Amino acid sequence: MASGANKLAQVITERIAGQTERPDALELGTIQGDMSLKLDRFAVPIPKGEYLLCRSLTIPNLMTTTVDGQGTHPHGPSGDHEQDTGDGVHEHPGTEGEHIHDVIRPPQLAPLSPGNRVLVAWTNDGIDPVVIDVVVSS
Repeated sequence: MASGANKLAQVITERIAGQTERPDALELGTIQGDMSLKLDRFAVPIPKGEYLLCRSLTIPNLMTTTVDGQGTHPHGPSGDHEQDTGDGVHEHPGTEGEHIHDVIRPPQLAPLSPGNRVLVAWTNDGIDPVVIDVVVSS
């Protein structure tokens, strides 16, 4: 982590330690418009690049997968393929060969964005903040 993040984490840790005997290992925060992380219990945002993310928060909207030409596999309408009964499962002729399908990311796995409420874990003795996941109301 950059020295700025270490200094900020140290200040945060000291302030939390002053309020309780032991700082929380987990806390809540909000992603700001500039993608900085604003913790609920500390006024100074942590700049983008100064905190870590779990990779599940970085899944792109469209992913692709390469499929060998023959066999049965699901996908949505693509124009060149015959669809079965609307469930997306169909067969390709053996002559079609390898082709690529887009795989749509479910909206629940959207990448981190401004306004997201997040769960943050403190690692390495409270030095490195890690955004674990987006939290939502029940």
